Amino acid sequence: MLVRLGVAATVLAVVAFGVAVWRADSYDRRIQRLPEALPSHAARPAAADEPGQNWLLLGSDLRGVPARDKWRPGGRARADTIMLLHLPPDGRHAYVISIPRDLWTDIPGYPRAKINAAFAHGGPPLLAQTVQRMAGIRLDHVVAVDFAGFARMTDALGGVDVYLDAPIHDPSNGWSWPAGRNHLDGAKALRFVRERKGLSGSDLDRVKRQHAFLRAMADKAIDGGTLSNPVKLDAFLRAASESVAVDARTDFGTLRSLAMRLARIGPDRVTFVTLPTGPSAWIGGQNVLLPDRQRGKELFDALAGGRLREHVRRHGLETDVDLSRPS
Repeated sequence: MLVRLGVAATVLAVVAFGVAVWRADSYDRRIQRLPEALPSHAARPAAADEPGQNWLLLGSDLRGVPARDKWRPGGRARADTIMLLHLPPDGRHAYVISIPRDLWTDIPGYPRAKINAAFAHGGPPLLAQTVQRMAGIRLDHVVAVDFAGFARMTDALGGVDVYLDAPIHDPSNGWSWPAGRNHLDGAKALRFVRERKGLSGSDLDRVKRQHAFLRAMADKAIDGGTLSNPVKLDAFLRAASESVAVDARTDFGTLRSLAMRLARIGPDRVTFVTLPTGPSAWIGGQNVLLPDRQRGKELFDALAGGRLREHVRRHGLETDVDLSRPS
């Protein structure tokens, strides 16, 4: 989910972190650390030829467990959100590449499986290693957000509005959204970004909805005055800091630098992309998405070579995020 959560919660959280420097210590103490989240130096590609910075953003689908156990491997959790935030060195753009959780891929030390199984097997470190090997890029930082935190952050913003061209209904659980404006509080937002059974494209359509919600969430934070209102900002930061876990190399100064950069870029210059995949298939009783190795390699080669903007435009890979605004 958006968070599949990954980016909406994470991007806005770090932007707010940068603004509220007067409460830095308080918020920093609430953030959990993932000491082994980044693969070892030997497992990380050389940085010399890679422009920009890469953040792995993930959200866990495990709820109802103590915070200290939320990010431990070997449990029931899987990564319900996997996103790569790429920041080119020009400082004028940002890219969010969603990796579908059902992608069938190699996991170091384990049989092939859906990529989100890497989180269950080895937590954030194994998932980061899996992404690095699959993409052939270096990860600089890892940020994880939980479901409950995503809902709290949405509520701290006063809810978020999305717009639908047509109604959506899922008879399996009774969830529905009418055409037109939908105001979503935290609980409804979770349903919105997690829904896939009522969508024709299943997991891929869900990713599009998550991208749209991210844009709507960013717009609400800016237009709703959250970043300029100390009371609203404190409520949002408390929710964010209690829900975010970061790698050991990420401190408040790192988050503040990222926040300042994202604030300068602005939501309209954040491009959302979904990793190209092949058709769906049934393997071992599971419905999976087969990889499109050629198109995936071309995308990540463009990222590593500083040609991502041109590549996305040429191949029409940008996600339409018009759900965030009325048509």
